Amino acid sequence: MSEQRNQHKYSRRDFVKVGTGLVGAALLSACAPTPTPQVVEKVVEVAAQDPWLTGKVPPDATGDFRIMSWEGEGEMRKWLLHIGKFFSKYYPNIKWNLDWGISWDDYWTKLPTLMAGGSPIEMVWMHDSKVHTFAAREFLLPLDDWLTAYPAPGWPDHFYKSQVESFVHNGKQYAFPYDWAPGGFYVNVDLFDQAGLKIPDENTTWDEIREVARKISKDTDDPMKAVWGLGGIDPGWTGGIYWIIKEFGGDYWTADLTKSMLSEPKTVEALQFLRDLVWKYNVHPSAASIQGLGLDYEMAFASGKIAMHYGLNDISFRINEGIAGKFKWTVAPTPTGPAGRFQFSGGSAFAIPKTSTQKDMAYELIRFVLANPDNLPTTAVMGGALVANKDFAEFGLPPASLGISDAFRHAFVEMGSKNPCMPNYHAKYLEWEQSVWATDMGPVWIGEQADVAAAAKAASDGTQKILESLAS
Repeated sequence: MSEQRNQHKYSRRDFVKVGTGLVGAALLSACAPTPTPQVVEKVVEVAAQDPWLTGKVPPDATGDFRIMSWEGEGEMRKWLLHIGKFFSKYYPNIKWNLDWGISWDDYWTKLPTLMAGGSPIEMVWMHDSKVHTFAAREFLLPLDDWLTAYPAPGWPDHFYKSQVESFVHNGKQYAFPYDWAPGGFYVNVDLFDQAGLKIPDENTTWDEIREVARKISKDTDDPMKAVWGLGGIDPGWTGGIYWIIKEFGGDYWTADLTKSMLSEPKTVEALQFLRDLVWKYNVHPSAASIQGLGLDYEMAFASGKIAMHYGLNDISFRINEGIAGKFKWTVAPTPTGPAGRFQFSGGSAFAIPKTSTQKDMAYELIRFVLANPDNLPTTAVMGGALVANKDFAEFGLPPASLGISDAFRHAFVEMGSKNPCMPNYHAKYLEWEQSVWATDMGPVWIGEQADVAAAAKAASDGTQKILESLAS
């Protein structure tokens, strides 16, 4: 494996030379997710020699192979390309179908229902915040035996540690990560220049960020005219604000999952700070204000209405398309809090459901798509993503023509590698998020509840009950 890996060392510049052809192929693949079976000569010899196969699946295998994903058309292009290549080369008689474009909320309702009903789904998209729930309910198969018998190139040492560990439940690997998504700030340089302000860096404090945002914000009582200094922080996304709570010294619960920490003073301080950004200092738009404009936070930034937008690394291409040259922009690291510096780190993966009828083929597909060094540059460039294998970080950087590659590398890759942060996810995290957090903290974020401490106490009581149920 290592020899094959070393034979395919391309630079981003070399890869981009063939980018147009790859995109064209991907578009064709996206138009035809179920390939027409083809006759492949000498397939037996290929199967016997090819390092991506286990040798356990007959090359003339037939049947259906169903895959499910929440990803939309833009993200699916690269996956359809890789998956189509796998089946046309190795199993041309398999009829594969990728059910993609399922909305995020519907996906997490539909998938467990199908699994509980025994539907034969061969491979699924999995998220780090949900894998413990699915693994605990025995909906997924651990990958450890396959990873031992048929190791993936670079696994696990060349993969971001946080992403490997994110999909481990009770000591077993339940999914193979495909990306690494650290968070950072997208910055409207023109608005900063007009205000005579410096672009923030990792040493900038939250108090300084708030003051910078106050100096830039204007006309915030009229969303049509408003410019906000800060945007993109969504307290409804518990994973997405956890790093902020940690920077204030707070937490959701103790490391051993036995005690809620939501009503602890440092946690309440962080929650109060987040609320005040919107409802006291008016430097961050409410969700209702953005929706009233017919935008989301990304497009509000791209429209010039937000000076600093918090987002993940993989939105840079969408951001650039939305800006379309209207202003100069760059990226910057997230700030440091009173308790130190943390940075969001998250990601997604491929997993094999327990109901799979083609388990070995599913592992072969996962390994071929996510560990093959011939595929990873395509995945990174076409997806504008940092793939989980850290050796390919160069391909996930924005094009040099944008002039932000160095800033991007520093803000997302270098700083993100130093301080990766995510919640201590558990088997009832989804239940906690939907029942406790949404119910008790939701009114705080929409401006209906001003007493943050009281809301946090109610949320803490509900959290404690869920934590206690984990041990039962």
